[in-house]
Amino acid sequence: MGLTGIFDSLYVDQLFQKNEQGETVFYPFGLMGRGYVLPAELETSVRRSMRLLMLVSLVVGVCLGLLVLRIVNSPGTAQLEGWTVFGGLSVLLIGLIVYFQSRLAIGLEPVAGRVPASEWLRRGRSARAAWTYWASVVGGVLVLLLAAAGTALGLEDGDSWGVLASLFLLMLGVALTWDGAMGLIERSKGVTPE
Repeated sequence: MGLTGIFDSLYVDQLFQKNEQGETVFYPFGLMGRGYVLPAELETSVRRSMRLLMLVSLVVGVCLGLLVLRIVNSPGTAQLEGWTVFGGLSVLLIGLIVYFQSRLAIGLEPVAGRVPASEWLRRGRSARAAWTYWASVVGGVLVLLLAAAGTALGLEDGDSWGVLASLFLLMLGVALTWDGAMGLIERSKGVTPE
């Protein structure tokens, strides 16, 4: 499995599900949006476009996170300018990503109704390779350990940003561990989407 396969199994494959008729249903906004029936002849190009958008989203997220770290560590008045730049860039970049995601669904037939969150998550897990469950569990446990260490250091140093970052890592670690564990349980029981 190459780098593209790993990226797809983590970010892209769960946005493409099969319905009862065997048609591919595309969820451009994941859990927050509706699904669209995707004709077989468009699937390759839409998957390629979605892969590119997910990669751009990942890069934008990392860059915005690094910008926040830079702003937090800047002196006095530079912080106000930094937060202004951060707000403007966030709105612009996230807006562009949402715009291009919505463009992928133009001309596609919407699916009636929405999939419940629990079923959508179950379908997403069933679309992933088995190794991703183990990666989620191991990664989640490592993030939980990092959160515990960050909380201890943040409390010891009186660093409120460190404690807040650790609380975020705690939520991320719990979510990763839960998702991986549920995937392993469902895979062992042979649970498939309804």
